[in-house]
Amino acid sequence: MKTPLLALLAGFALVGCQTPETAPAIPAKSAPVAPPAKDVPVQRNLAVGATPESVTKGFGGKYFVTLMGTSRKAGDGDGKIVKVDGDKVTVLTEGLDDPKGIVFVAKRLITADFDKVWSIDAKGKKTLLAGPAAFPTAPAFLNDVVVSPDKKSVLITDMGAVAKMRGADGKLFAIGSPEHKAIPVIARVFQVTLEGKVTEVIAPTPKMLNPNGIDVMANGRIRIAEFFTGDVLEYNKGKWKTLAKGHRSGDGIVHDSKGRFYVSEVFTGRVTRYEADGSAPKELGQGLKAAADHFLDEKAGVLIVPDSKAGELVFLAL
Repeated sequence: MKTPLLALLAGFALVGCQTPETAPAIPAKSAPVAPPAKDVPVQRNLAVGATPESVTKGFGGKYFVTLMGTSRKAGDGDGKIVKVDGDKVTVLTEGLDDPKGIVFVAKRLITADFDKVWSIDAKGKKTLLAGPAAFPTAPAFLNDVVVSPDKKSVLITDMGAVAKMRGADGKLFAIGSPEHKAIPVIARVFQVTLEGKVTEVIAPTPKMLNPNGIDVMANGRIRIAEFFTGDVLEYNKGKWKTLAKGHRSGDGIVHDSKGRFYVSEVFTGRVTRYEADGSAPKELGQGLKAAADHFLDEKAGVLIVPDSKAGELVFLAL
């Protein structure tokens, strides 16, 4: 049996031989702990108005959305552009017909509207950047817009013969059908400078029968979401490459800093992300009715998708 003195000495010995792993922790002053980062909701839906088509980040870092309105006819004047600030939606400009793709460049918003291109300033004043007469070939149905890598111009898809793509039931004709083969090959991609000069950069081809979404890489490669066939195409100096298939009614296409690309479908509501090489498709979002021309905000950690039928912007966490 140990005496009290021996027991005390033994206790000191045990403490002295403890390793850092077994020794009791000694409280120490530490730096203030930063509050946890605010989580981005997996999905947030925000009502913005009738038939939203495209979205971009613009003046003051706010989002701006094109609303095509309810009529969807040339000359109806019910199209608008609205500003989204948090959950607040206000009208920036109105009196447009059917504004579709929208981008922000050189301190202005640029949008395509049937057969013309508008420039809009921070106060909502709209100026005609390029009317029908400015085009080398009369445009049939201008749609999506993307800023060129040099930020001195925009690229715009002309979908061509949109009235010939589908039947009375509203469905796209079957690929390879007589109706498919009868669709006129008149679609193009135009380039419009910030001064309003228009040139053709991709001529009509059956491969790009009805182009909708457009994206451009830093090296100038142009990507197309082909609406009728559902192919995701890449155009580079006259040569074509198919990146993905199976996206009929493809509406928007964007890429992120890792080279991954995102494709939306307006008829199905699907939003799909691919790896840079076109592999590993992954569907994003739930319950979208008509996924239109989306915008990627990597800094905020969201992909923002207009849902045309629902009249909403859908924010999807990356």
